[in-house]
Amino acid sequence: MRHTAMATLAFWAIAGVAWAQQAPPSPLPAPMPANSEKAAEAESAPAKETFDARVHRLLDEFNQRHADRAEEMASYEKTGDSDPDLKQFADPRKVQVELKDEEDREQTSKTLAEEYTGEARQVQAQEKALEAFIARRRKTLDDLSKPAGADNQKDLEVAIENLARQPGTEAQVSELRRRLADDERNAQVQSTEQSFAQQEAARSEEELKRLRTVRETLESESKAYTADAASAHQNKLDLADRLEFYVVNAQAEDALEEGRKATVAVQHLKASPEVAGTLEGLGPGAKTENPAAAKDCTVHTGDVKGCPETTSSNSKE
Repeated sequence: MRHTAMATLAFWAIAGVAWAQQAPPSPLPAPMPANSEKAAEAESAPAKETFDARVHRLLDEFNQRHADRAEEMASYEKTGDSDPDLKQFADPRKVQVELKDEEDREQTSKTLAEEYTGEARQVQAQEKALEAFIARRRKTLDDLSKPAGADNQKDLEVAIENLARQPGTEAQVSELRRRLADDERNAQVQSTEQSFAQQEAARSEEELKRLRTVRETLESESKAYTADAASAHQNKLDLADRLEFYVVNAQAEDALEEGRKATVAVQHLKASPEVAGTLEGLGPGAKTENPAAAKDCTVHTGDVKGCPETTSSNSKE
């Protein structure tokens, strides 16, 4: 029977929803042109609420409802303390409000746990994206770190020096110098790209560390809110048991009061004087030859004449 009181409280909430569903529908507005509809939808579409805003809104709304219920509970407690006769009525009402508060705390904690879990999943997706980016940068660094044309540059320098001593090799020397310049320029570009890749990889690794810390914090908060919801659920069951105690105890007190009223002035019913006179009229001397047989015969047959006759103690033998 631990859920009996909770079911009673839930009845009014269900009834309120049913009444709301039976409300007459409001008249539909006149249709607007297509362009106007799109413009109206764009204007009326609310901006997407951020995670931080949702969390603070949920907490602020619960804290406001909790403050209202705390004030109501305090009023019942004050009433019970000021008037002992009303305490038996104030205590159950206070427990009802406490039960409602724990139900609200359980649901809000579950919602917050889901919010933190969802945000942790999004952060984890960002972690995977960063990990993939870092892997690509590491591969780029590996490719850039390989010797690219260093030996070829030395060969070109030696070839240019040898050809420069020979007549008629100006065109070949010029071509070799151009190739050497291209290799030097490529080497500079490769060094710059390597520096950028190293910086980007380092920054991404730092960002990855921060993301992991944030994700772990979000997951920890989600577990904490889940624990809060479990605590509120247990408190809700305990409060339902306490409310059931108040209800059963009140019913017992009502029965005691009714019994007390009924036994204050008890009047027992006595036999009437006529009955007493009839019973006394048999006389002390009247008897039967076999009283037991005569009584049994009368009861079973209903024939007085056929039963053994009674004789007076004063009869002559």
